[in-house]
Amino acid sequence: MELDEQAKKNLTVGLFIAIMLTAGFGYYHYIWLKPYYQSCEEKIKSLKSEIKVLNGELREIEAVEKQKDQIAEMQRVVDEATKRLPNTPDAAGFYQELIRVLRITGVFATRVEPGRKRTEAMYTEIPYIIACQCRYHEYGQFLNLIEDNQSRFMRVNSFNIKNNDNRPSIHPISVNISTFMFNK
Repeated sequence: MELDEQAKKNLTVGLFIAIMLTAGFGYYHYIWLKPYYQSCEEKIKSLKSEIKVLNGELREIEAVEKQKDQIAEMQRVVDEATKRLPNTPDAAGFYQELIRVLRITGVFATRVEPGRKRTEAMYTEIPYIIACQCRYHEYGQFLNLIEDNQSRFMRVNSFNIKNNDNRPSIHPISVNISTFMFNK
């Protein structure tokens, strides 16, 4: 099948238009669209990295939110410890607590003397020497209430128990107790 001259011209013009459209689209793609695509890809990469950072922060926030009850409990423990550890020597507070413990246990104190303070980095230890008389059971209660005191931090450093030949059930006892204060 042979094409006449008019069909050949139409075919040539059609091919020329198709080639020009293809070249025009290629030019438009490489000059205009390719840089746009590259800038969009760079934006996508930066947004992905930002999303990754934000997701990490979100995970940290969620972890802290899950630990909210633990943090509140820790804060309660710290507040309780702060009440038990004053930031002044508060000798009156120590004596009041000592009198309370002595009354509960029935221990009879004959002498209470403050010792030499010892300062550390975070706290100051304030020792007291207490001479008293009591029975073994009362003394055990006394030591227990001193060590587990809810109002102040106190520690029994040492003690000395002797025998009284005149009254074998009542023992003269010397106790070294330390209380503490928080250094600011």
